[in-house]
Amino acid sequence: MARPSCGVSGILQADKSREGTVPEQQPERALVPPRRGLAPLSDELQGPERAFAEHLRGLRESAGMTSADLAAALGVDATRLSRYLSGQSLPEPQLLTRLHLLLADQGEEPSIHKASRESRALLYAAARSKGPLSARAYEVAELQEKLNEQQTETARSLAQLRDELRLERDRRRQAEEEIVRLRQANATERDEEVRRLAAERDGAVRRAAELEDRVTQTEALLRLQQEDARHAKEMAEATADEVLRWEGEHETDPDGGQQQKSSLQPELVATSPHEAIELMTKLRDQDENDAADGLIRQIVRSWPPDEVAALYAEFPRHGRRLEALRLLDAAARHCDGPRLRDLLLIRTQVYRAEPDFDEKPLGILLASKVGSLTPVAELVRVVRYLRERSQEDRLEEIASAASYRPRTERRQLNEAGLLVTGPLASAFLLRRPRPPQSQG
Repeated sequence: MARPSCGVSGILQADKSREGTVPEQQPERALVPPRRGLAPLSDELQGPERAFAEHLRGLRESAGMTSADLAAALGVDATRLSRYLSGQSLPEPQLLTRLHLLLADQGEEPSIHKASRESRALLYAAARSKGPLSARAYEVAELQEKLNEQQTETARSLAQLRDELRLERDRRRQAEEEIVRLRQANATERDEEVRRLAAERDGAVRRAAELEDRVTQTEALLRLQQEDARHAKEMAEATADEVLRWEGEHETDPDGGQQQKSSLQPELVATSPHEAIELMTKLRDQDENDAADGLIRQIVRSWPPDEVAALYAEFPRHGRRLEALRLLDAAARHCDGPRLRDLLLIRTQVYRAEPDFDEKPLGILLASKVGSLTPVAELVRVVRYLRERSQEDRLEEIASAASYRPRTERRQLNEAGLLVTGPLASAFLLRRPRPPQSQG
């Protein structure tokens, strides 16, 4: 599998199309309706996209299942699978993995790795033909999958090393106990046995020291891989945001028809808090977490500020307190300066999503998230606007949360007029009693 950072090298020749065929009926099952074949691909679908669609259709036929049954087996919506098979959109790479595992279980593929690699090469070629944004989205998706595999393998290796270390420590302890017992007894050839056990103990000590070093290094490797995975997730979110932004500028084609949407970000529309909660619940229940997160980003960037506040207030009432926190995080991370300005000025009193449930204005709750999560360039714009409007309460919350930012970012915020101290100084100031405000 090619490294995502370098793209997929080469385009493999697609399998010959096997679509449009209807299986022959067996005489003893003449009363059963024949399985419907796939509709022909559109003549407008050409190049790598057509090659991948034909290849995917061939895999579907190899599975010997209807599209509905295959969709159920793969855990994907039947309508979405139909779009993949017709070439209207591209699936996520993980769907190909599940498909090849299904074929392997049926004995249709001797080499899952080779077949999956060929399918992905065609998929990435089709993604590149759609443009650089689509290509990056799939490269990042592949990177995420590879990092997850690395984490799994490292965690497995770490567990084995810990087991080996435990065994060596047990051997050392048993040897030491046996040496003590022999020295207390008047056994014949005692000295020879003690020397043998001492050598075994010393060997166990050396092996344990080596294993301890490997465990330490492997633990560090796992932490680094987890950090890589976090960065890859941020890359995927940023890429999805750019795809959404691009799609928003290309909603219709020249003939007035609907432009094709990216397969990585399915069409999700909610116009009220009730609809949003129902759709969010459905997506989470189906483990469509990326789509649910995308819906939250769409809401915080496009809904009127008062409706965003209403949705935040509704989430805990429907047992979805975590979604309320995700909404604040998404707004802080993905909204630009002007949009954050509008959201920060909301003074609607809402319940906090944390267990204390005290009421605060949504703008105050969002301010602490903005101070810690918003990119510094956008945060500088927000700070300057709030200073011009004398929004001291919002600025105070932002400054407190921003105290944990890197020193260079704190310097930028200080230059913009926001007094941001380091985390230790901030904690000291919070413990100091505030002087009484003058009445003048």
